[in-house]
Formats: sequence, structure tokens, C-alpha cells
Amino acid sequence: MEQEAQSIGTLEFTSPINMEGTWGQRNLAEKAKSKMELFFYTDNTGYIEWDVSELDIYETIGLTFAIDPKGKRTLTDYDGVMTLPDQAMDLLEKHGVDCKEMRQSLED
Repeated sequence: MEQEAQSIGTLEFTSPINMEGTWGQRNLAEKAKSKMELFFYTDNTGYIEWDVSELDIYETIGLTFAIDPKGKRTLTDYDGVMTLPDQAMDLLEKHGVDCKEMRQSLED
């Protein structure tokens, strides 16, 4: 039986939108409205649905967490985008996920 994800919260923002690949990056818009919705599964995974409707872009960002004995989640990995947007980590932190190490590793 497939487990169902629980919607945890959303974040709406305006930002530049870039397309990234192994070839580099290309700007698609200087300012575009985005909406991210965070989902958790009951295990150590979850995902973010990222919708940029005015550019007809939809991405799913897979998330993996370490969960301590008290239930605190720490982001350990992501998948689906080349670089995890700051806004995704803002959304995660807003809902109690520790992203400190991930932010540091992306800055390096």
C-alpha cells in the first residue's frame, strides 16, 4: 500500500528564475511568482511541489531527512533540481527542518 503524503505548508514569493544543467545556467525571468508546497511522508522523506505558472514550469523536489529521537528533521539530501533554492530551505526551516548543514554545503 502506497503511503500518503501530508501537506505541511506553502510559501509564495517572487524571484528570478534560472534554468540549470551540467552546461551551466540561463536566466528565464528576472521576476516571476512562485508557489512551493511542502509535503512529508511518515518515513524520512518528503517533497516540495514548485509551481511557476506564468512560465509553465513545475518541479518536484525530493527530500531526505535524518530524524532524531525527538522527531526533529534535518535535511540530508534533495533531488530533482541542480541547486536547492534558498526559498525551499526557508519553507523547510519555517516548519522546523534543520537546513544549516545543507545551506553551508551549497555555499561552498
